[in-house]
Amino acid sequence: MTTSYQVYLVGGAVRDALLELPVKDHDWVVTGATPEQLEAKGYQQVGKQFPVFLHPKSKEEYALARKEKKQGQGYTGFICDFSPDIRLEEDLERRDLTINAIAQNQDGVLIDPFHGQQDLHDRLLRHVSDAFVEDPLRVLRVARFAARFHDFGFTVAPDTLSLMQKISASGELSTLSAERIWKELEKALNTRHASVFFSVLKQANALDKLFPQFLWEDNQASANTLHQVEFTPAQRWAILCKQTPMAALTQLHQRLRSPNQFKILTEQTRSFLEDQRIPMDSAAWENWLTSVNAIKKPQPFVLLIEVLSHLTNSKMKDWQDLRNAVATINAAPLIKQGLGGAELGQALKKARTEALDKTLSPLIN
Repeated sequence: MTTSYQVYLVGGAVRDALLELPVKDHDWVVTGATPEQLEAKGYQQVGKQFPVFLHPKSKEEYALARKEKKQGQGYTGFICDFSPDIRLEEDLERRDLTINAIAQNQDGVLIDPFHGQQDLHDRLLRHVSDAFVEDPLRVLRVARFAARFHDFGFTVAPDTLSLMQKISASGELSTLSAERIWKELEKALNTRHASVFFSVLKQANALDKLFPQFLWEDNQASANTLHQVEFTPAQRWAILCKQTPMAALTQLHQRLRSPNQFKILTEQTRSFLEDQRIPMDSAAWENWLTSVNAIKKPQPFVLLIEVLSHLTNSKMKDWQDLRNAVATINAAPLIKQGLGGAELGQALKKARTEALDKTLSPLIN
């Protein structure tokens, strides 16, 4: 690039470096350039509404500095101005939080017009400007950052929380697509403090609007346990949904268009809590093991019983022993006896039930 261009590292990469966290993605802002000038250098445009370009070698994102003007509803209702005379400070001003509005030039000098470094020091999630209220997605983003940085002691600034409540009251949360809501939720579920995400949404009066079928237990002991145990995002979702009735849960998953791995594990967890009662006899265990496809799908079953053993305060080994007992039984000997069809199914069921009778642990029976 010629000297007329200025390139700045911005956003999460600067923030995470200042927090001494690993930097995974680098986002760049370019001032004093046009789309044609970048394309002439081999950059590939990927943004439709505003110019975002991929570097010809690194494939990292380079965005032209831009300003936004609210014209319609929702997070897409903006008109962007990306003329070459837009200053870096104007680009930073449109960002959500001060800790995400710090830039670094090519000499390593930080540009921090909104005092993001001070808010990093004070562990504060604070909005950059009152334009914060123009984008309803920011309610979810702030809640997600609160979950991600909970271990650092970050809290939401009171005036920022007030603006989040203002967004909730405006009705604009209803303009968010299921895909965008799920994307932010899944990022929160990738943190060990996913419960904080819902706590902040509740404080912002947004929880019932974004997740109307979700019955969440705001319980500090439960949140601490969720934090202390290493679960997958899908397992965290299953645990967080433990109080949500099955009928409401299926509606919630339809509304959010949840991926199957989250949907199936969570609904199997809720189904057990809703329909089964420990202790159970061998016939009931055989029915349940069959219903969750324990034999044919051992890996999803392990995820399920890790959640259920946690929620029922039982031993993981007891659940594994139940599956092992029925997994050793196959149809081959019964077929040799001439059994088939319904008779074969009944004989298999009987053999598995008898094996479970011998296996049931006093702790789980």
